[in-house]
Amino acid sequence: MPPHHPLFGHIPLSASIIGSFPSYAHGNYLPDQIRQRYPHLDSAFYLDTWPFGPPVLAVVSPDMMYQFTQDRNLPKDKGMRHFLKPLTGKQDLVTLEGPIWKRWRAIFNPGFSANHIMTLVPGMVEDVTVFRDILQTHAEKGDMFCLEEASLNLTIDIIGKVVMDHKFNSQTTYNDMTSALRNQLSWCTYGIEINPLEYINIIRPMIHWNNTRRMNRYISRELDNRYNSIQESAKSKSVIDLALKAYQAEDTANKSAATMDATFKDFALSQVKLFIFAGHDTTSAGAVFVYHLLSKHPSALTRLRAEHDSVFGTDLSTTASCLSSDPYLLNQLHYTLAVIKEALRLFPAVSAPRGGQPDFFLSDAEGRQYPTEHCLVWGNHFGVHHNPRHWPQVEEFLPERWLVAEGDPLYPTKNAWRPFERGPRNCVGQELALVEIKVMLALTIREFDIVNAYDEWDLLKGNPKGMNVNGERAYMIIRGGGHPADFYPCKVNLALKAKA
Repeated sequence: MPPHHPLFGHIPLSASIIGSFPSYAHGNYLPDQIRQRYPHLDSAFYLDTWPFGPPVLAVVSPDMMYQFTQDRNLPKDKGMRHFLKPLTGKQDLVTLEGPIWKRWRAIFNPGFSANHIMTLVPGMVEDVTVFRDILQTHAEKGDMFCLEEASLNLTIDIIGKVVMDHKFNSQTTYNDMTSALRNQLSWCTYGIEINPLEYINIIRPMIHWNNTRRMNRYISRELDNRYNSIQESAKSKSVIDLALKAYQAEDTANKSAATMDATFKDFALSQVKLFIFAGHDTTSAGAVFVYHLLSKHPSALTRLRAEHDSVFGTDLSTTASCLSSDPYLLNQLHYTLAVIKEALRLFPAVSAPRGGQPDFFLSDAEGRQYPTEHCLVWGNHFGVHHNPRHWPQVEEFLPERWLVAEGDPLYPTKNAWRPFERGPRNCVGQELALVEIKVMLALTIREFDIVNAYDEWDLLKGNPKGMNVNGERAYMIIRGGGHPADFYPCKVNLALKAKA
C-alpha cells in the first residue's frame, strides 16, 4: 500500500491528491493518481480512511476485477444502497442480492434485449431529431451553450419512451418528474464524506421527501395508464409492458385484474426511477465525451464521417428515414462503435464498489493474497482503463485498438474494458446506451462541428487558469456518474458537408 501516516492513515495522501484537483473533480480519479505516484501499485492496494469510512481495497487490475465480479460475485457495497435509496426507494436491481435479484432481473431482461432495442430505434430517431434541431439553432446563433444540458434532456426523453412509452418532452418543455429526479440526484451521498457537515445536513431529508413525493406521484399515474393500455392492446413493447407480461405469466391469477398488481407496481416504481436515472445519466455523459474526443482528433472524425456516408448515403436529409426503416444499419457502424468504446475507456462513468467477505481473498499476478473482510472493495474502472500495464499507449485515443485482430499489440487485454461492468451484475441497459449514442452520431456528426469553449467559459466565470485533471479540461465531475466539467460549454458550427 502507499505510505501510511501513523495517526491519520491515508487521509493526508488522499487529501493532498484531491486538493490538487479542481473543485468537484470525481473521486474515481484517486486510485489512478496514487498509481501514478507509486507505479508499483498497479494491481491493488489498501487505503486506510478511518474515521471517515472502512478500509478500502482499491483494485486497478482486470484479472483481480474478474475475481470478485465474475468468478465470485461479491455483494454490492452498502454505500450503493445509501446513494440510491433517495432515488429508487425500497429496492432496485442494482442493490438487490440473491434469488430476489435473479427473479426480477429475469423479468426485466426482455425489455433490454438487443433485438428488442432495435424495434425502439424509430422512437429514438424522433427524439434525436429534436436534439439535432437544437444544435442547428445554436449553430445559427453562434452562441456558447452547454452541450450536456441538451444531451441530458435528450437521453431522458429517450429512456422515458423506452421504459414506459411515455413522452417527457424534456427537450422542449418543463417536466416535474425529471426536474425532481435531477434535483434529487444532486442531494444524494454515498455515506463516506470528508466534510463532517454532510452528516448533519438537516435540509437533505426534507428535500429527499419532497422530490420522492413528486416522482412517485408522476410515475404511479403513468404506470396506471400503461396498465390500461396493455389491457387494450397486444402491441405494447416498453420495458415495463414486457416486464408486466413476464410477471403475469408467473401469476396468472392477476392477469385480468382491473388494476396493476400492488407487488409489481411497488417494484416497478423503483425500477422506473432507476432506469430513468441510470439510462440518461451515464449515456448522456458518454455521448458528450465522444463528441469531445472527435473534435480533438480530426482524422478519427473524418474516418467516422466516411463510414456514415458509406452506410447511410451522402444525402444527409435521408439519414433519419433510413434508420427508421432499417435500424439494423447501425450494426454496420464498426468504426463508430470503436470510437464509442474508446471514449468509454478513457472516460468510464462509474466504478464497482463491493462488500468484502470473511472467506474471500484476491490474488495478484505475483501470487500475493489480499483479504477483503471488512473492506470496501473498490473496483475502479478509471484505474483499470488507464493502467499502462494492460493498455499500450494508454492515454492516447486509439479507436483502432478495437478493430485489430488478437495478437496485435493493441488488442485489448481480456476483461480490461468494463464501463458497464462484467459478469452477472453487468449493466442491463448497456446495449441501449450504445445504440442511443450511435443514433445521436448518425443524425448529427456529419452536419455539425462541435468544439469546446472552455477558454471563453473560464474567462466569463473568472475561473483560474490550468483547471484540469491529467491535462484534460473536460475532466469528470461528481454528479451521479462521471460527467464533463461545467456541462461541457461549447460552440457548434455547420460542417462543410452540411453547408454544401
